[in-house]
Amino acid sequence: MKRTAFIAPVFLVAFWLLISCVLPVHAFAEPLPALRAVPATLPDELQTKLSKERASLEKTLSAFLADAAVFNARRAEDQSDAEYNALGARRTQYITEAKAFNRDVDEAVKAFNNDLAAAVRASIIKKINALAKRLGWSVEKQARLDMALNKLDFDGDPNVTSTQINHTWQDVITRGQDPELAREASQGSGLGFPGAGTQTVNKDCAVFALANAAGLPYGVVATRATELIRQGDWREASDRVNPQAAIEQHGLTGGEVVMLAESFGQAEVVPSSDFAKTLKAGRPVMVNVVPPGVNLNSGHEVVLTKTFQHGGETWFEMMDSYQGPQRRLFLSSKELNTILQENGVAYRPEPGMTPNLLRDGGDQ
Repeated sequence: MKRTAFIAPVFLVAFWLLISCVLPVHAFAEPLPALRAVPATLPDELQTKLSKERASLEKTLSAFLADAAVFNARRAEDQSDAEYNALGARRTQYITEAKAFNRDVDEAVKAFNNDLAAAVRASIIKKINALAKRLGWSVEKQARLDMALNKLDFDGDPNVTSTQINHTWQDVITRGQDPELAREASQGSGLGFPGAGTQTVNKDCAVFALANAAGLPYGVVATRATELIRQGDWREASDRVNPQAAIEQHGLTGGEVVMLAESFGQAEVVPSSDFAKTLKAGRPVMVNVVPPGVNLNSGHEVVLTKTFQHGGETWFEMMDSYQGPQRRLFLSSKELNTILQENGVAYRPEPGMTPNLLRDGGDQ
């Protein structure tokens, strides 16, 4: 019986198998998957295990390709259906095993990265707590700081794309200070806009956010942020020597925002499901979002100042340093969930106390 080559020469490099008149069209439509490389960053024992699996699969593939080439070289009358089907079964088995191997590598890398991130996070939390203790913060403040640091985590839609984020920002900015939304927001719950100052450098959005959340002068918060970094041994030495440059170039981390907020009053990490309730209680919420026009690894701190109802949905009034201290933005809870990266940090002042300088301790 006349049949096409099991692996046509023109497609041999890509490992495509052409369709036989005997088998269904979809039977050999899938290319042979390339095997993932085993990252050298993985633990030695895991590297050895995965490398052995990869070598075994490479041997299986080489044997299959050699036998397929021999089969293809024969005249049609010398090719049997049994051999053809056997080669097809081997091919299918290889694809299954190669995909499983690739999944194993991906999962190993993900687990390793998660473990590494957890270790780094634990180390930073430990060092931030140690600084609070050295500064003489009260036991109550140290406990609240530790709780907030350990609660800070991812929030938002894990499957969102950069395209969706940019479209959401376009919608939010384009609608601007819509009169109807402004009216509804004015009747909503929250402290509204304190207008504490203007962002002075590109990366100090967190300073701007806290200044407005706490109703403090921008310069006061900026000064304390630099002092925090100067004393923070979780930072690189170069950052500690020139903390202002560190803020301008990299901004603040989520943990630093929590400590900075706690240094002025009381900080509490709240999930997005509690944002509206927290605002209704009179506490502004700082949130880390993905800014417009950049990749998913970037962060930008904004402040939610009010919550209100619009069209049967929960909406928020937001202060964004990129827009200046007096321009309000409005977005729905769905839109916020699209750009959100972390839990929020809710702020409240210490009852009846004036914030002290960071170096003066923290018994507020």
